[in-house]
Amino acid sequence: MIYNFIPKITLTTGLAISLILALSSNTPTVAQETYIDNNCKRNQQLNEFDRVTIFYKSEFQTKGETYWFYSGRYQDGSAIVCISKPGFKQAKPLEIEKIQSGYIDKIDKDPRNKTTFLVTVREGNGSYVPINQYRLNLSTPSEPALTKIKSWRSGG
Repeated sequence: MIYNFIPKITLTTGLAISLILALSSNTPTVAQETYIDNNCKRNQQLNEFDRVTIFYKSEFQTKGETYWFYSGRYQDGSAIVCISKPGFKQAKPLEIEKIQSGYIDKIDKDPRNKTTFLVTVREGNGSYVPINQYRLNLSTPSEPALTKIKSWRSGG
């Protein structure tokens, strides 16, 4: 009788442990989102329609100075591209219309240059819209240089 009882306890304990592990490993963790205004300044107090949520941020150095390059997304999906000193000091939007007016799909650091970023921009929010990939060189942050690398259309 005891022989049959032990496997039942083991099975029940095993299921309980599996359930606990499954619940604890699938519990989402929510990080504090960082919000900026339309002038790239951090502001956690903005209402949801005025705030821009940062989705990309990278620190880089040029000419002995440290900068942050970051981008935020408005509620409609459009983006703003910004540069500042660390801590959002001297924050400002980059004066580059081709990337400020689009929908940014992706930003990556250029592996060949620490002050250059690859920015993929859709020209609209829908199907079959032009998509452009640019190389953004911030080696001179006051004079950012943008070069188109390639273009294609989004799928349906």
